Amino acid sequence: MNLELLQRIEKSSAHTQNRINNRDFIIQNPHLVEELVLFSFKVDNKLHIRGCYILEKVFEQQLDLSFPFLDLICDQINKLQNDSAIRCVSRFLAFLVQDNSKKNYLTENQLEQITESSFDWLISDYRVAVKHHAVKILIETGKKSAWIYPELKIILEKEIEFPSPGYKSIVKKFLNKIN
Repeated sequence: MNLELLQRIEKSSAHTQNRINNRDFIIQNPHLVEELVLFSFKVDNKLHIRGCYILEKVFEQQLDLSFPFLDLICDQINKLQNDSAIRCVSRFLAFLVQDNSKKNYLTENQLEQITESSFDWLISDYRVAVKHHAVKILIETGKKSAWIYPELKIILEKEIEFPSPGYKSIVKKFLNKIN
């Protein structure tokens, strides 16, 4: 692995400015994206979460850098267990799926993997931010797959009393939209 990238990951934190600085470094050195993606999904390394922090910011800024690695990302998303790592990945997947609805570059298999992971995150005990991004992903993928909205509705009707106002709001908006 590139030594400077590894050192940046080791010294990184969840602080926004730190992630932005690392994002800028990766964007200036796009040849390091593959190493960052591979590192971010090495769940046996406790620092993989920091890689996910950086990855989220990189793909938020320049989503097209993810394109060569979509198969790898989609194959690995179900292996993530850490809330923080999943929050980062679910966020950029939400951007990805939303952008895909205009440009159509995700394969059916990739969409299926993202949809499956989103349902898993939604029904599991993850933080609100993860569930929020999962709902956004499923709303978008549900526009093309008729089976998603009925399944999503069943889950969200059970979750309507969730204590977070933000999550409650997105659930109500979706339920009002499809009822």
